[in-house]
Amino acid sequence: MANYMLGGGSLKSRLADRIRQKDGLSYGVGSQFEANVLDKAGSFTAYAIFAPQNLARLEADFKEELEKARNDGFTDDELKAAKSGWLQGRQVSRGRDSRVAGTLANYLFYNRTFSWDTELEKKVEAVTAVQAAAALRKYIDPAKLTVVTAGSFATAAVAK
Repeated sequence: MANYMLGGGSLKSRLADRIRQKDGLSYGVGSQFEANVLDKAGSFTAYAIFAPQNLARLEADFKEELEKARNDGFTDDELKAAKSGWLQGRQVSRGRDSRVAGTLANYLFYNRTFSWDTELEKKVEAVTAVQAAAALRKYIDPAKLTVVTAGSFATAAVAK
C-alpha cells in the first residue's frame, strides 16, 4: 500500500500529484514494488518520462516526496483511497480471461488457489496508515537507491 500511495496508483499518487500535476515536470511518473514468490528479494522501481532540462528538479521532487512519505507517513484518507483503487484494479483484472488463465497457470506452479487472493485482500484491508509508513521506512532506503537516466541529454541544456 505504501508503494501504491507513493507512485503505484497511476495518476493518483504522491509522485504523480507532485511531479506531473503540480510541477508539470513529467509526461508520466510512477513506482512499482515486486515481491518474488520464490525468492526473498524484492524490488522497488520508480520511473519518469521527462524532458532533459527537467532532470534536476524531477530528481529533487522525487527525493522530497519519498522523504515526506518516510518521515510523515500517510493519511487515513490516502490509505482508504489507495485500498479502494488497488482492490478495484484486482477486480477488473479478474474480469479478463487472459489474466485469470495466467493466474491459474502460475498458481498451479506455486501451489496456490484463489483463496490466497482472498486472504491477501483481507490483509490489505487490515493495513493501517502507520503500518504502511513503517513498511516504507523498513524496506525503502533512499541511500541505497540507484538512479539511472537515459535519453538525449547531450542535445539539451539540463537545468540545474
